[in-house]
Amino acid sequence: MLKFNIPASIVILILFLLSGCSNNTPVTQDFLLMDTLVHIEIRGNLDKNSKATAANAAYERMRESEKRFTYFRGESELARINRLRAGERFPVSEEMFEVLLESRKISRLTGGAFDVTVAPVLEVWSSLKKSRKLPTTEEIRTALELVGSDNWALDEKTKTLSLRKDGVKINLGAVAKGFIVDDGIRVLKEKGIKNALINAGGDMYCMGKGSKGGWRIGIRDPGRTEGVIGIFRISNKAVATSGGYERFVEFNGKKFAHIIDPRTGYPIENLLKSVTVVSDNCITADALATALYILGAREGLSLIESTDGTECFIIDKDGQVYTSSGFRKFDLRIMERDSGRLRPAR
Repeated sequence: MLKFNIPASIVILILFLLSGCSNNTPVTQDFLLMDTLVHIEIRGNLDKNSKATAANAAYERMRESEKRFTYFRGESELARINRLRAGERFPVSEEMFEVLLESRKISRLTGGAFDVTVAPVLEVWSSLKKSRKLPTTEEIRTALELVGSDNWALDEKTKTLSLRKDGVKINLGAVAKGFIVDDGIRVLKEKGIKNALINAGGDMYCMGKGSKGGWRIGIRDPGRTEGVIGIFRISNKAVATSGGYERFVEFNGKKFAHIIDPRTGYPIENLLKSVTVVSDNCITADALATALYILGAREGLSLIESTDGTECFIIDKDGQVYTSSGFRKFDLRIMERDSGRLRPAR
């Protein structure tokens, strides 16, 4: 028997914005992109028309980027890459080059816990629902031979990509959203915007000071239907969250997590409830949040402590909170579950 169990109480988009009042009326725009709700909020002294024009321009850029990176659109740039034969050289766009360069860096930094070539393994496991049987050890082993940053090459001089084996495929689902947020922010900066937020389902960049002293971000408590477990403030930083501890596939009485470890080819067992990463850009935060979710609390914290410009907030399966040593600089407040009061993080 095969069934999916995704409780309604589990909200995958862990982060949400805590609004504050301001003398300047913000301009907002909401739209669906990348299968999630995207929110643009622009503050500051510019007139309303200028803000709206900037928001529209950011939306148009983000929409074009989505078309480029989608895995399932047959004529997307990524789909054309995935049809390459071994040794063929493909000239990539500036946007694709940036995403692939960052993906390679994070893959090496995390020892393969993050790897965009995990696509063949994901395809093997996606057949679970259709075939109603687990993939065999041989199927997983064969797919794993196509996974790894050594299976593709990116020429930084000519900006061309080549695959080293037939069948290697790239899936940018764990990194493209972060890039698209960064791309939207670049457009806002080009339009003279200095105080704005773009939030794509929990992957966000907060530019400027928000409504007073920084944008206030709440980390939802995964153990409760409503409420937060922590609040912090950031300016000119990106945030990304990986969550969904109770999302799993159940087969013959056994539960399988929905996230696959690219190093083993199997669903992760070191389960966490959520991982929140703060970084200088959203593409890095996005990729690291996924990697930390796979690495677990201990390895994840160690990685963040040794990586400049990044901090993390981790909630394990038992509700225990772990933060990197520098997270407190974001004016972190922790919610006391018994009293319902916020206290400064120790």
